Amino acid sequence: MNQWMLWARFAAINLFGAAALALAWINGWVQAVIAGDNSRISILIFLLFIVGLVATAWRIEKVTSELDNIARGRGGRLDAYRSALARSGMGNATRAMELRLFGRIVFIRQIGNALVMLGLIGTVVGFVQALNGVDPGKAGDASSIGGMVGTMIEGMGVALYTTLVGSVLNLWLTANYQILATGTANLAATLIDAAHDDPESGPGEAVSEPVRTRPAAGGMTGLGSAGMANASLRPADGAAHV
Repeated sequence: MNQWMLWARFAAINLFGAAALALAWINGWVQAVIAGDNSRISILIFLLFIVGLVATAWRIEKVTSELDNIARGRGGRLDAYRSALARSGMGNATRAMELRLFGRIVFIRQIGNALVMLGLIGTVVGFVQALNGVDPGKAGDASSIGGMVGTMIEGMGVALYTTLVGSVLNLWLTANYQILATGTANLAATLIDAAHDDPESGPGEAVSEPVRTRPAAGGMTGLGSAGMANASLRPADGAAHV
């Protein structure tokens, strides 16, 4: 994946989201949500969404920086991964590298889940407000019914608005997370390919030349049958080593 593709996808998703948000503001929907949610949970959800969006942009910058290092053939995680290959081998180093890469972005998905949970909490808060305004003892009093109905409508507004805001912003942040997860997977694959193509990156890919024992003066004198067999198995000077 080209480095600029991550930023292009990130920009496209968020420009579309910003345009939708601007349309909602022009039509007065945003103001209606703010006015109808007296619990202010919707504002908390939006602020948490902004934190998740900024964190996604920061991690995308890190991923593109590492891709630049790979393109140069040195620096960052590429050097660290090569060192890990030399110490622990391909399997262990690869697994550890993948865990580190994806462990750095999992908190963004958790922020997205938290947006939905806050919306559900707002739903419960709204229903509690609606039910607190109902007095069964005054159900037959026509003068009290208007106040109770107004309180119920206000509570239902809190419940519906918070659920709506949490769900919509969760979808928005999840779309950004998927872009980041795809970029992280491509970074992991590119790291593995770059280190695998480097003959000095891992054990077993470059084997040092075996030590040869020079025969004693006078040719093979002093070598037994085992020594002659070993000498015949040793590669000649200039032979390739696997």
